[in-house]
Amino acid sequence: MKVSILIALISVLSVGAMAQGNFSPYSQLGLGDLEDSYYNRTSGMANTGIAYRNNRFLIGNNPASFSAMTDQYFTVETGIRGSLVNYYGTPVDVSNKQAADITFRRLAMGMKLSKHWGSSIGLVPFSTQNYEFSIPYYIQGSTDEVANHYYQGHGSINKVYWANSYEFFHHLSIGVDAAYLFGQLNQKDILQSPNNGATLVSTTSAVELRNLYVGYGMQLYGKLGKKWDYSLGGTFANKTNIFAETNRTVVGPDSVALQGQTTAQNNLTLPNTVGVGLALIHKQKYTFLADYKYQGWSDVKNSYPGKDYALANSQKGSIGFEISKKKIYYNNRVELSYFQLGAYYGESYLQVNGQQIKDKGVTASFGVNSLKSPLAYTIVFQYGIKGTQANNLIEQRYANVTFLINYGALWYTRGKRYD
Repeated sequence: MKVSILIALISVLSVGAMAQGNFSPYSQLGLGDLEDSYYNRTSGMANTGIAYRNNRFLIGNNPASFSAMTDQYFTVETGIRGSLVNYYGTPVDVSNKQAADITFRRLAMGMKLSKHWGSSIGLVPFSTQNYEFSIPYYIQGSTDEVANHYYQGHGSINKVYWANSYEFFHHLSIGVDAAYLFGQLNQKDILQSPNNGATLVSTTSAVELRNLYVGYGMQLYGKLGKKWDYSLGGTFANKTNIFAETNRTVVGPDSVALQGQTTAQNNLTLPNTVGVGLALIHKQKYTFLADYKYQGWSDVKNSYPGKDYALANSQKGSIGFEISKKKIYYNNRVELSYFQLGAYYGESYLQVNGQQIKDKGVTASFGVNSLKSPLAYTIVFQYGIKGTQANNLIEQRYANVTFLINYGALWYTRGKRYD
């Protein structure tokens, strides 16, 4: 009962806090910062897991993985992340160069519905927007009077999904991830008086975004001799339009609306996305993984309004390593703990001032599976660098600590006990 209450409480908090985050200067462009972390068992391996399969944990990196769950198995997972970011570069105010936050990042449930059919539902972030900065402007006709332009943006696009996978011939699994994207990106532009900082005019734009989004996955796996296992994975998502509706309001100094406008759009497009992965497992203890992902943003660049930036094809490569400690209990192989390492390098879909924004870093994690309860715990450490100080841009150096909780049990045992 106590475990059920804890999971229910975490679930409610996860929905309420998912959209919050640190300031990210590049999130003002395009659809914001696209989420490339899964906050699951693969997080300590730099989220390398397109080919990864696990019988207890939900591996959302590839919808084909859910068929690997133990028969009659039910699980709930959630994750919380703490983040510390330092900002470097000419545009950065030295008195405000650090930010920190703690946020819930994931809520997911999964169930093995039949011997070959695994299913999962969940709520995860798709992208986030959170920025705040000021730019002084000389008033037209004056050389000494300066008005301040204050810019602020916040919001997120979330993804609620239902993913299913089915195993064929004990060596092939095919999965489909049917999702609904929804959210709001809010932007505010305030022109402030040079005398007392009072608001002269404020423009607020709220962009509502929504549509269905479908992804596909496949995994092929088997044995390589007596001591090795292999798994090959692939994912694909087709080009998809996101329906957007913009509500823009202009307010004067007396808080009276000067103008209001609603504009419907259907031209924000997500590109084709492809991913491939490889996993090699030695003696069911050591796992070596590698992933590569590609998104063709140059094909949809004309659908995004804005100045001073361009869209570029994005790609990311990552590698991971895992050691799993297992023992035999009552003729069953039980995992006690695991340790993971990972590294990644990626080029984002944004090109600003002629520089494509890059992201690189390393990860490590340690996890424990309790033998006295159905809970498992994982702590993940991550350090990375995003952006650059070249061409008057901003570099972000971030350190994240993520805590993951997994609850799992057999939902219909037919006399069998939890493995």
